[in-house]
Amino acid sequence: MSRFTEPLEVGQGYERKTLVKMWGLDGYQAIGSGVFTPKGERQIFLFVTRERLGWMTPYNNFLYDDLLLWDGQKGHRSDERIINASARGEEIHLFYRERRHTPFTYYGQIFTIRWDRHNDRPSEFVFKVASLTAEQPSSDSTKIAEDPADYALLSNAGARGIDRAVMAKSRGIAQRLFRGNLLRLWQGACAVTNVQELRVLRSSHIKPWRDSDINEKVDHFNGLLLIPNLDTLFNEGLISFRDNGRVLVSSKWKIDDQRRMHVIPELHLRMVHPESRPYLEFHREMVFETSGAAA
Repeated sequence: MSRFTEPLEVGQGYERKTLVKMWGLDGYQAIGSGVFTPKGERQIFLFVTRERLGWMTPYNNFLYDDLLLWDGQKGHRSDERIINASARGEEIHLFYRERRHTPFTYYGQIFTIRWDRHNDRPSEFVFKVASLTAEQPSSDSTKIAEDPADYALLSNAGARGIDRAVMAKSRGIAQRLFRGNLLRLWQGACAVTNVQELRVLRSSHIKPWRDSDINEKVDHFNGLLLIPNLDTLFNEGLISFRDNGRVLVSSKWKIDDQRRMHVIPELHLRMVHPESRPYLEFHREMVFETSGAAA
């Protein structure tokens, strides 16, 4: 607790001007960069906005369940401090909003559970938001509510070190992290229609979970973000996608129903990642109803 956190209330909305006055700051500059580190305090405050304008640096920030997926600062100014916060006994606190020009909601303390450092773009961080999980982290900020090994499932590299027992225990965790990475990979929008309403987007494995090995289960390239009707059609094998992204439609599916659901030949994936092509091939061969399929 410090003079910066003592007056704050979790779940309350705050505008920057309110915080400037509350904290006795000289101006907005200190809290305008997205990372505020008050002098003399062992605290870091993140100000995170999901929405970014087209001309701005294309950060991919998402609050999903009890996880915050956050792209670090341009130029990596705060990477080291955030990575080493727990070791230094520093707390990280979150202010988050969906859209610009709206108040930030204060979510309280968050805990770094993974980071991926990059040189050519902002580094990627994953935090656990204590106030959004039923199982609260320990007051010792070096600990988190679940086994850190569970969160290593976030990447293929981490998954290689996870055995099947851990996977069975942590399927829910793995699925949340899988979705989080899909949000990043597809910039928070449907892979086909570009719909951006997260509440309706489904996280779909290309190669189904039941058929995937431990690495494939958590590989975000083995996934599509889809609106519900396309997600169902894809999972049932009524549609699939070519390596160039063009839709394939099963000939076993009634044409009248295709029209009713607005499934037309012009549908295509907004992009096809090279790493996704082996998964798409599996889907076409093993899931898609291929008999006499039409393009």
